[in-house]
Amino acid sequence: AVLTISSTGDWSLKPYGNTETPSLYDVTHLPCRSARYTPTNAGGKSSSCSPLKANKSKFPVRPGGVMPSVSGCAKQDYAVLFVTGIATSNAGEL
Repeated sequence: AVLTISSTGDWSLKPYGNTETPSLYDVTHLPCRSARYTPTNAGGKSSSCSPLKANKSKFPVRPGGVMPSVSGCAKQDYAVLFVTGIATSNAGEL
């Protein structure tokens, strides 16, 4: 599949080399995991969100696994995309 991202942030997926309808799953490297940890805001107070609170026995995360929770942190899981930039004839888009 080919993932195209415009300069405005709009994106689309197109088949490449097959006739199947592609999905974001097709351009995601599933074994790689990442997460963004941010302080929670419980009761109007910002918590202490620190890597020092992470349970080191939960790392490394198994391929495809969910990133572990960290006390005092909200978590947003991410999948890793492999991106290759290809210039187009339109100056403002990649």
